[in-house]
Amino acid sequence: MAEKIRLDRLAQQLRTELDALIESEIDDPRVDMVRVTHVRVSNDMRYARVYFNTLGSDGERTTALEGLESAKGFLRRQLSHRLGHLKKTPELTFDYDESVEKEMRIEELLAQIDSGER
Repeated sequence: MAEKIRLDRLAQQLRTELDALIESEIDDPRVDMVRVTHVRVSNDMRYARVYFNTLGSDGERTTALEGLESAKGFLRRQLSHRLGHLKKTPELTFDYDESVEKEMRIEELLAQIDSGER
């Protein structure tokens, strides 16, 4: 139980720091509209899967992912400085978070059902 709390706390800390770094420290137009939605940390804390969202088409998502991949080393170094309490900074992997679009689609369908009933 304590280990899960520790992993959740680290994931939240990584999410907060990465979101701030992407917004203020990366001068790459490919990641201008990127927001980190959540982070999952492996049990051994060596790996972190970073889920992000961005506005736009599939092409813009791919471009954003390329921008994040090119900034991966910089982000990891910055995390190492900001989170000095970690023995080793996790390896970062980026994935597009589709949950926001799925949620919007469900809301659209519910609105259609609701308007059809009235």
